[in-house]
Amino acid sequence: MGFERVARTDPETGVKILQLTSFPITHWHLGLGDFITPDGERLLIAANRFAGRNSPRDLYSIRANGDDFHFLLHDFSGGVICPQGQWVHTGCAGAVVRIPIEGGNAEVLWNPGCYTHIMVSARSSDGLWLFGQGRRKTDGCFDIVRISTETGESSVIIRASYVMPVLRSSANGGRLVASIAPVGEDGKPLMPWGVWDFSSEGSDFRLVPFSRSTNHYCPMGSSGLVVTTATHPGNALDTAAPGGCERVLAHGAGFWHVSSDETGTWLASDTNWPDVGLQIVNSKTGKYATLCMTGASGGHPQWTHAHPVISPDARWVLFTSDRTGFQHVYLAGIPPEFKKVLSAP
Repeated sequence: MGFERVARTDPETGVKILQLTSFPITHWHLGLGDFITPDGERLLIAANRFAGRNSPRDLYSIRANGDDFHFLLHDFSGGVICPQGQWVHTGCAGAVVRIPIEGGNAEVLWNPGCYTHIMVSARSSDGLWLFGQGRRKTDGCFDIVRISTETGESSVIIRASYVMPVLRSSANGGRLVASIAPVGEDGKPLMPWGVWDFSSEGSDFRLVPFSRSTNHYCPMGSSGLVVTTATHPGNALDTAAPGGCERVLAHGAGFWHVSSDETGTWLASDTNWPDVGLQIVNSKTGKYATLCMTGASGGHPQWTHAHPVISPDARWVLFTSDRTGFQHVYLAGIPPEFKKVLSAP
């Protein structure tokens, strides 16, 4: 497919920005999760097939420089890239399939037949296990499932009446984090809804003690902490260790959606009400500064949100913006001198 990239410079900060998609339909990245290769060179993006509210969705892979834009699959749900970078696993029609990252035939890895759809959102650090949430045909509850990438062997590790996508924590042997309301087989609550940290076998639940979370959160890489944007009262980034205590990392800006690099040192957050730009935060010093303006209109529809995701190595930030009238995917580099200022004591 070649490339659609358009280079631009932020007029306020001078940061270089690459618009990765340009065709006039809605595009977005996959949010948080393992959809970026560990070296930050390749990633997954998605697009509506046509301009319509009920348009089906298609999955693509692309390089961070805008090259090698490949179609992967129609009608997907979620997606992760294996650690070696050659395979993509995603949900499709209630099954999990595997596709070469440069496109090709989709191979069914697992199809239990009991889900209306399944979203693949995380993998183990070695790539041997996938994690996702399947919507049950019988009662509409969600099964959090673990699936072997080698054999297709699977198990239900948690059942829930509500779940945000399961995310992998790089700390503590690869535990999982999710905003979830666990239930038993009878549908009755087992634990209160909250942001929980738990083992990859679905045991040893530890509550992340957020008191004012927006429900926008992520694991902070290998630090063992979880971060959330916080409002009511105040505007802040709050962090906590599972089972530990909450503390304020940074405050003052209207932090909205947050992501972390693999070390937990660098965070990226968009802002709203008011929008003061995409913020880069050093978690060691608590300092933050505006990397660029996203141009996103920041309304209630999801496609008006920037949803920034920082690369695993903190070299760049991915975000979406409807600045052109269509939501497109953008990549902004983080200059070394920018980090140096935020790292100073």
